[in-house]
Amino acid sequence: MLRRDGWRVFDLSSRERRARLYARDRRGRELDIAFRPVATATEEKALGGPSALREAGRPGVDHLIRIVVHLGSFDRTDVLWASRQGGVHLLDAYQLRCWADGIRLDDLGLFE
Repeated sequence: MLRRDGWRVFDLSSRERRARLYARDRRGRELDIAFRPVATATEEKALGGPSALREAGRPGVDHLIRIVVHLGSFDRTDVLWASRQGGVHLLDAYQLRCWADGIRLDDLGLFE
C-alpha cells in the first residue's frame, strides 16, 4: 500500500520477527512504521471500541514521521502517550481498512 501511494519502502524487521518498515517519498518525507502486536479477543473487547482521538503528535525533532499500526483500536493511554512523543501517529484497524480499500495514506488525516 505504501508503494501504491508513491513511497519507497525498506524492510527493517529484526531477527526477533518484529516487523518494522522505513519509507521515503518523493517529497523527502520519511516514515518509521512499527506494528503493535494483536490483542486477544478479550483484551480487544475491554478496550471498548475505537479511540476518540486518532491523530497524535507533532513533527518529531528529527522530522521522521513515526507510525504505530495496530489491528485493533488504541486506548486512551496509547493516544496520550503518542501525543507526548512528537511525530508519533497511530493507525488503527479502521484506518488500515480504509487505506487497504484505496484511500491514500495522505488522505487518512495522519499528517495534518
